[in-house]
Amino acid sequence: MMRFLFAAIFVFLAACAAPVPPQTEAALPQSYKDIVFPEFQYTPPYPGDYRIPITDSITLYAVRDTTIPLINLNFYFRENAVPQNREEVASLQILSSLYSKGGTETLSPAQVDDSLEFLSADISASIGSNKSIIHLNCLSRDFDKVLPLLFELFNKASLDSSRMELQKSSAIKAYMHRYDHPHSQMLALSAKVSYKDNPRLWIADSAALANVKRADLQAIKDEFFVPSRVIIAAAGDFDLDSLKKTLTDLFANWKKGKPTRRQFSTLEFNEHTGIFVSEKDISQANIVMVAPFVKRPHPDYYQTAVASYILGGSSFSSRLTNTVRTQNGLAYSIYSFVKSDYDDIGRVGISLQTKLESAKNALQLIREECLKLITEGSTAEELEFAKKSLIESMPGMFENAKETANRFALSEFDGQSLDHYKEYPEKIRAITLEQVRAMTAKYFNPDSFKISVVGANDKMLLENVKVVPVGELEF
Repeated sequence: MMRFLFAAIFVFLAACAAPVPPQTEAALPQSYKDIVFPEFQYTPPYPGDYRIPITDSITLYAVRDTTIPLINLNFYFRENAVPQNREEVASLQILSSLYSKGGTETLSPAQVDDSLEFLSADISASIGSNKSIIHLNCLSRDFDKVLPLLFELFNKASLDSSRMELQKSSAIKAYMHRYDHPHSQMLALSAKVSYKDNPRLWIADSAALANVKRADLQAIKDEFFVPSRVIIAAAGDFDLDSLKKTLTDLFANWKKGKPTRRQFSTLEFNEHTGIFVSEKDISQANIVMVAPFVKRPHPDYYQTAVASYILGGSSFSSRLTNTVRTQNGLAYSIYSFVKSDYDDIGRVGISLQTKLESAKNALQLIREECLKLITEGSTAEELEFAKKSLIESMPGMFENAKETANRFALSEFDGQSLDHYKEYPEKIRAITLEQVRAMTAKYFNPDSFKISVVGANDKMLLENVKVVPVGELEF
């Protein structure tokens, strides 16, 4: 027996010691540039395969994933929540979170909290200017227990007074600290200098929040989460037929709501341009440059998205990163963006942070890069890389069932066709060098930017600026 064991060990060691045949030179490229990858092949999922009509006004996108015993639902209600007067701003803000936190006619807020905690479930809600959203997440086995609780919260909301006071206190604290972070101050400054006054841009101050009464919320609560138009995104471990029946029954008994006079108000840009500074004692200048764009759908969108990718949207391969960061070391991160919007005029822009003393130089370099791309255009290599990168990023749009279901739901919400994702690569591939140059000239002209800067101007030494005091940042 021992002899056999020693023999087996000897054979094993001999095999391990056997020389490995050297790889041929042809198998190892001399440079990373010589590596050949297989041609990118990807067919995006088709929304129509997941689309299920529940009623004439309610649509479900259901994407199954049985790997984890969870169900995730988002209900998107098409409705306006634009304040009709300034007093209503605070009420809408408090009401938005109180639906899911304020209890029901039969359950106290504490009982609702205990039930959700026991079931490891989450129900939350938000009211936006053009849509209201309910979110539910729970274990698959508990779905039939959690859904009736969701129904109670949004059909028989109690809006408990003590919970309302807690929400008011939290909102007041948030208002008092709204500009603690320079990024928040920069966003407020950019909105102030970019847009004309609009009810959607109003915010409630401490006094208005403190003055909210439960009667104010009761008077408007039935205007929201009304199923006149609902698109549902469902992802997770569910039986499709059972889910469809459950949601059909749910909305058959849902509240009808009362008529509302609210009108959606489109944001309008100011005509003025220039540099606007809001003072803050910090070491880094926070800068965002914006200009008006288009309302989608629009033929300029994809062409401008490719132009932005070349200018500053592609991280280390972009022109702005190469010039401002790599060559001059003036910023850790700088990028350009193209904001998609189906309800308002969108925005294009450039964002960065840099030392206060470097702000003037950084802005000049940005100006030069924009003008260079406008006058000389991009190279064929840049254009090809941008197209390839944007097309090959498509699988990331459908990374999991939850992302896929919500993307399809919001796509229909925005009015996109079922063939939208199928047509996307074709539209990107069709873009030309001249279109990139033309879109840069049209939307990234440095003279068209509204430049918002948060920092101490005595250190930045920017010229021809308009200083906007913190107290004047709100509409």
